[in-house]
Amino acid sequence: MRKHNAIVRIPPALLLVASILGHAGPSAAGAADGGVRSPVDSVGYATAVSQVEAIVSAAEGYMAGRRGEEPALPAGPMIGGICPHDDYIYAAPAYVKLLRNLEARLVVLVGVSHSARREGIRGKVVFDTFRAWKGPYGEVPVSSIRDDIIGAMPPDLVLASEKLHAVEHSLEGLIPFIQYPWPGGPAAEEQGGGRRVEILPVLVTMLPGGSFQDAAGAFAEALRVQMEKRRMKLGRDVAIIISADCVHYGDEEWGGRNYAPFGTGREGYRKAVEQDIDIATSTLSGRIDGRKIEAFRGRVDSGEFQNPYIIPWCGVYSIPFGMSVIAGLCAPEGREAPLGVMLDYSTSLDPGRIDAGLSGLGATNIATLRHWVGYTAVGYW
Repeated sequence: MRKHNAIVRIPPALLLVASILGHAGPSAAGAADGGVRSPVDSVGYATAVSQVEAIVSAAEGYMAGRRGEEPALPAGPMIGGICPHDDYIYAAPAYVKLLRNLEARLVVLVGVSHSARREGIRGKVVFDTFRAWKGPYGEVPVSSIRDDIIGAMPPDLVLASEKLHAVEHSLEGLIPFIQYPWPGGPAAEEQGGGRRVEILPVLVTMLPGGSFQDAAGAFAEALRVQMEKRRMKLGRDVAIIISADCVHYGDEEWGGRNYAPFGTGREGYRKAVEQDIDIATSTLSGRIDGRKIEAFRGRVDSGEFQNPYIIPWCGVYSIPFGMSVIAGLCAPEGREAPLGVMLDYSTSLDPGRIDAGLSGLGATNIATLRHWVGYTAVGYW
């Protein structure tokens, strides 16, 4: 999401400027160290346990003042969700409302590749090549299931790229909350006090024509086979978390683009928020089937490679792919279609900045009526 003016501090061979909807902290490393992926953003995201604790406390304090507004949750473990990837001081309540429900120890992370279009890459599901990702509570191993899934998918749909994952921020922001030892959740067992968890990170590029269904179907089937071999159950053992921000709105600091069809006053803000909420409630919530997934694509995806947005949602590809995978895993287990519950909608203006005290966390871009972003947290059961 956003942060397009910042430079990613990585080795010269990988030096890139963040894209229009990109995001990078000015002091980030973003490289591999002994096969371990290091964080890209050290401004908007937590890199220390004390920062995680500060932002969770701040988010819970905000949420405590709005009790009574939260929906009732279905029974059983959450099987997946949609989570923001913007700065914590703007989007922390949405992260917390979703990821505190996570029970699974293998988390499939479905992310956005902000640099794929700039690199001319499309038609690929992008896997990483790291053995682990660095988080505040220690290293998070990448599951060995990755190699089995790559081997089972059609080769023309697969790309293994350390480079694309090393410079991409859309998944790393979820790591601290996945590690966090939520009260009442699985016991803290890992070094540093965090949850023991493995990840399977993938980035989704534009999948034109029939390649979308081919890729989502092949990934879901390959994952299903490996879950069956390992006697893993959806929700209890495996969950799919999709990284996405909602509308990017305004006419300032969007790389010269005007993303303000309703204008930049309070009325324009209201209309854009209403549009966001309508998309989330009508296509991402309730029982999810192919019609709703296509309805989401029809609302936000232009189908063009260079200008991909009807409405600039930073999840135009990750959301329909991830939802298709979640839905594809339900039927073989004899489950009903996944039920989406909208847990939160907010923007970088409302509630605005969460006070995280002296945590050192900050913002990597502005939040004004001429430049703001929407967020939703949707859980699937």
